Amino acid sequence: MASRERGFTILEATIAAGLLTVIAVGSAQLFALAIRQNMRAREHLFMTSAASRKVDELIAASGAGILTASPSDALDRSIDGFFDTTIEGGTPFVRRWLIAFPIEYAGGAAAIVVRVSRPQSGTTVQISTLSDVGTR
Repeated sequence: MASRERGFTILEATIAAGLLTVIAVGSAQLFALAIRQNMRAREHLFMTSAASRKVDELIAASGAGILTASPSDALDRSIDGFFDTTIEGGTPFVRRWLIAFPIEYAGGAAAIVVRVSRPQSGTTVQISTLSDVGTR
């Protein structure tokens, strides 16, 4: 047989198999990373949606003039009337909110802060806004 008809040597086949293995392992790690990031993004989306809905509810209540100020540590602990639990995408989240009436606005505005967290992961999303206050 002529040398160009002999095929691959064992060394060439080993190197090719090694390269293929390295590429496959690297690709698998990238897929795992992409899946993890996708799960975090999904959780963040659920938390943002839950916070946004609560902000909307509180803004509606402020327009009706039925908001009351919360204790200053309402975002850090669960205080009756200033927290709830919501389930988004099958995952439970804790929502806490802080309502304050800044003196700079002479009672005409409410500062609203909503914090949503997932205790198992330690992930937190927070939304803040000012809202006009109806007749109090």
